[in-house]
Amino acid sequence: MDYRFIITLTEHRTLGYVFAPYLVRKERGNDYYTVYDRVTLLNLTNYEPVLSPEETQLTKLIEEYNEQHLYKIFSKKKTTSREFMKSIRPEFMEQQVRPYIERRMAKCLDILTFNPVPVYLKLLQKTVYLDDQIRVVEDEGSAVFNFIRNGEGLRYFLSIEHNGNQLKLNGKNGIIVTNEPCCIIIDDKMFVFHDIDGKKLTPFFTREYISIPKSAEKKYFETFVRNAIRKYKVNARGFMIEESNDTPRAVLSVERDLAGRFYIVLKFMYGENTIYYANRKTSQKVNCEFNGDQVTFVRVQRNYEFENENISKLLSIGLVNKDGPYFEPLQKKSAGDSDGYSVINWINFNSPLIRQSGFSYYLDDFSIHIEVSEKSNDWFDIEARVDFAGFKIPFTAFYNNILNGEHEYELPDGRIMILPEEWFENYRDMLSFARVDKETLKLDKQHFPLLNKNLRGISPTLKNSLLSLMETDRMPEDIPQGIEALLRNYQVEGYSWMYRLHRNGFGGCLADDMGLGKTLQTLTLLRRVVAESEQYVTDGHPSNKKVSQLSLFDSPAEIKTGYNAASLIVVPTSLVHNWINEALRFVPSLKISAYIGAQRKPIEELYRENDLIITSYGILRNDLSQFAKLNFLCLVLDESQMIKNPGSKTYQSVIQIRATNRIVLTGTPIENSLSDLWAQINFLNPGLLGNLNFFRSEFQLPIEKYNDENKQEKLRKLIAPFVLRRSKSQVATELPPVNEQIVYCNLDEQQEAFYEREKSKARNLVIETLAKSGFGKSSVIILQSLTRLRQIANHPGLVDENYLGNSGKFDEITRNLVSLKQEGHKALVFSSFVKHLDLIADFLEKNDLPFAYLTGETKDREKEIKKFQQDDQCPFFLISLKAGGVGLNLTAADYVFILDPWWNPAAEMQAISRAHRIGQDKHIFVYRFIARNTLEEKIIKLQERKSSLADTFVNSDLKNVTKEQVMELFE
Repeated sequence: MDYRFIITLTEHRTLGYVFAPYLVRKERGNDYYTVYDRVTLLNLTNYEPVLSPEETQLTKLIEEYNEQHLYKIFSKKKTTSREFMKSIRPEFMEQQVRPYIERRMAKCLDILTFNPVPVYLKLLQKTVYLDDQIRVVEDEGSAVFNFIRNGEGLRYFLSIEHNGNQLKLNGKNGIIVTNEPCCIIIDDKMFVFHDIDGKKLTPFFTREYISIPKSAEKKYFETFVRNAIRKYKVNARGFMIEESNDTPRAVLSVERDLAGRFYIVLKFMYGENTIYYANRKTSQKVNCEFNGDQVTFVRVQRNYEFENENISKLLSIGLVNKDGPYFEPLQKKSAGDSDGYSVINWINFNSPLIRQSGFSYYLDDFSIHIEVSEKSNDWFDIEARVDFAGFKIPFTAFYNNILNGEHEYELPDGRIMILPEEWFENYRDMLSFARVDKETLKLDKQHFPLLNKNLRGISPTLKNSLLSLMETDRMPEDIPQGIEALLRNYQVEGYSWMYRLHRNGFGGCLADDMGLGKTLQTLTLLRRVVAESEQYVTDGHPSNKKVSQLSLFDSPAEIKTGYNAASLIVVPTSLVHNWINEALRFVPSLKISAYIGAQRKPIEELYRENDLIITSYGILRNDLSQFAKLNFLCLVLDESQMIKNPGSKTYQSVIQIRATNRIVLTGTPIENSLSDLWAQINFLNPGLLGNLNFFRSEFQLPIEKYNDENKQEKLRKLIAPFVLRRSKSQVATELPPVNEQIVYCNLDEQQEAFYEREKSKARNLVIETLAKSGFGKSSVIILQSLTRLRQIANHPGLVDENYLGNSGKFDEITRNLVSLKQEGHKALVFSSFVKHLDLIADFLEKNDLPFAYLTGETKDREKEIKKFQQDDQCPFFLISLKAGGVGLNLTAADYVFILDPWWNPAAEMQAISRAHRIGQDKHIFVYRFIARNTLEEKIIKLQERKSSLADTFVNSDLKNVTKEQVMELFE
């Protein structure tokens, strides 16, 4: 009998195709081997004397991915290797485990290619047939992309080339052994490719070709085909592939590295193509050109001999290579030279030698002349010229260079001008919002914070007016007659700031803390604006606003535009009556009406008869076509975070309303993401932050993901004139302090068992949903699961009416309520769940403890508010967080109970502000009830981690909850 060592290729039930080492024997006359033993690390010492070094090495490599070894590397839980293999998720296998295995299989392939170790395809348990031997091809193959273009579009297929022969894949029973490097088996031969991923070949075993329709052809040429020509061998029919014969040029420039240090940078120009020295991965560059229906690809092949010669020249004239394309003088001024003087001085001194060596480079003195004029009420005209090397160049010529970070500019005589770094620092922000009109830059006046302070031509009057928007402590404006209130100093500053915005044609966001009187400040502004409107109509005084020109086809309501038009205030439904009461109290001289209810008057009628119209967001959406016909004097949005989603119907509705002036009021302009801020600012001053895609790439991604301080500063600079935020600590020192305390509650024994069972179910459901649909499409299941656990942490009765046990948190809450009543205190009790409030209400009723009650279903809100505020015998006010988180003044309370936490701390702060506001003369005590060992504790930690970026802008919650944070809640 003949014993020999072989390698088999087997398809593992979980791991895919893997190699395995065996000792087999063959009896005379048989056409198959019988397996004698599987070679492993456990028995290797027994067989090692008869194995070659290569066979021993193969065994050790293969054992590195046996099930036990994979379990030790990838499992984070105490279980068995068998259970681990059963639990591997497909995406984890594809992203982590399989690449690990293929790296070891690639090493095996290197050994098998050059050593006579036989490889067999093993299908049965104990038998290996001789006919199943696979020949490992020694010479490496390459992938070939075959493109065919005709009148219907483009189609392509992949083939492989080996020793000059092309093998089609279609119809072959091919096996993809590994993806990277690609190892495939065709006709009993094993080929290895290092230039392509095996996944790209798979479709062509069963498909003859892939078709691209004519409509998508151009995009496909510019991306997929171009990259294929650059990286692979390509056979093309129906379009051209040409080789470029451009003679390269060596170009020097002065640039900063990532640390801000100046260096001389070497790059090579092949025609219009730039390739940096040291980028050896880019052996060729491909351009796609369209001429009518003709498509031509031009492939630029690098001339390494030319590049190496020029590198030697640089080293010979006194430069040293630091890293990549960066060079610096051998005798540098200092190691910390960040101002670039030693680099520039070296270039000045050696410029004749540089030119003599054949490098394209130029450095010369230049002068720049920039002036700003006001030829329009809406924008600045910026005219600039650069005098350089005898040329007079309009500054608009450098527009794309500065925006794209390209320092080189080719002069008319072919020389290269290096744009100064200060141009990029001083003008990029301005240019990113300016538009080019021939040789003039036009910048909307709302972008005035981006104007360089050294620019000339702005009139002193306009400059002073614009600066006043940045300085809230300037001389306050006169308080208009008809204000029935004494404004505090900070309220006068806020009103004055809003009026100066109005006078300059800008909208503003008043983002004061809750309770600081945003309503009063806004009504003061409206009182003055209405007075000036009436003055204009009666006396004909001029104004900086233009009356719109209307056609004969406009409705009668549209005639009232610009000055004596009504103003519109849009608020959440729950705040309509609050606004009416405040307006009647503070500005009784104005004509005020509410546009609400099923039997409401036509809006055109109210528009003609009133100074102020108050309505809700819901009614505005429903009657949008009627509102859109009118031109309002002022449009005010209260709780403007209601429009934070740019894709919502609410946002899409309010931006269609025409108004001379726009104001938004909110305590939380940013709740989850910077896009919240964009929506509100874009409503106020369209285009101030660019379109949404620009804003996301320019600000949101760099700030939220990378904490880019430069982008933060730029965004602050842009919005500073249009957002005014004051905290209680800044402006209301007489307000009593808030004492906050977390009350941790132990779960009842029966409640704890209930919670653990449901948590286990929820976790399995979420894991299964994430694996199937991904994080983005699993939000509904995740939130439902989290909400159910939150309810159980409060009281299992919220999810199971048949639950008869106790709740540790419920017992702690009710105990504290009884103590408060006995001590003579009054408390606001907030919960996210109406069912939870119902349980508390049932307890209070059974114990004869009076209370007020407010949820979204409450019809007479005013009755409940008065009951709590004015009745000393009513100690408790039960309020759902959604219905009562904003707009209520409940200073009778001196305790606030938060029964259940949630992601956004700002929502809880709004609830606290119902009691902690101007007019409060008592200390406020806030109790947050947290169930121990539940997701509530984790939510508290998330709240602490989510506020870092918020303080940068308006002190509100900013970051989104991540997948990892969600999974933490189920641990």
